[in-house]
Amino acid sequence: MTTENSLRAIQATYVDLDGWHARGRRSPPEQPEPGSDLAADDSVYAWHAISEVARTSLLFSAEHLRLARDAIDARQVYPSAHFTVLRGALVGAAQAVWILAANDAPERQERGLTLIAEMYRQLRKYYAEVENVSLTMDEQRELKGQIRWCEERSLQVAGIRRTSGNLNQTDVIGWALDHRFPDDPRRDAGKLLWRQMSADAHVLGWSVFQRATISSSDLRTGLGVLQSAGDLEHVAEPFVAIHQLLKEGWSLFDRLCESSKSQAG
Repeated sequence: MTTENSLRAIQATYVDLDGWHARGRRSPPEQPEPGSDLAADDSVYAWHAISEVARTSLLFSAEHLRLARDAIDARQVYPSAHFTVLRGALVGAAQAVWILAANDAPERQERGLTLIAEMYRQLRKYYAEVENVSLTMDEQRELKGQIRWCEERSLQVAGIRRTSGNLNQTDVIGWALDHRFPDDPRRDAGKLLWRQMSADAHVLGWSVFQRATISSSDLRTGLGVLQSAGDLEHVAEPFVAIHQLLKEGWSLFDRLCESSKSQAG
């Protein structure tokens, strides 16, 4: 795509992004209708609704795309930072699709619980770091209570789950891309972008090298100087693909939130 076409493709997503932003601002938050598939999913674990796991994944993905958009609207395109934001958008959209597009209710519930278990696992790691901080007696008591709460919830989720493995984001990304883009070059391109954008997230640099142009080189050593000023065409490909994945997630969410009566009507 040319720069002009890239900008048009990104701007074509703005209506959806604004609509999803408005949905996130609703108070109270959206809830599945009684008798819907997601309402049934939510009943398996009272402490954290599976529908909320999916909804927040969708909202946070859209938020990351809006941040990438805001930079573009400000006429700023970043050679690496844009892709760390897009990577977060990809994770959120893929998580939601991975849960919501599962083949049946037990698998959908298992995937939702897997994500909840990961949340508790990472929260417990955070509390372990807090334990190393100098705290007052009251803060220590509060922390112990939070740790106890987190560990109890983790055990509850483990008792409900049918499997015991931890969340694997690479597998989640691959599954979601396979679902949304079967027999489509964007499926494989998305998987390559996931790997490439990890270099941006971890500041390893090789991803930027692949997007750069050679400005000078030393024939004796083979070393060269690369330039990467940020390219809208590089940003547009993942931006548009993530939008399409996110749109699929919202469509699944809305359908699963409807009761059978609403669908019949």
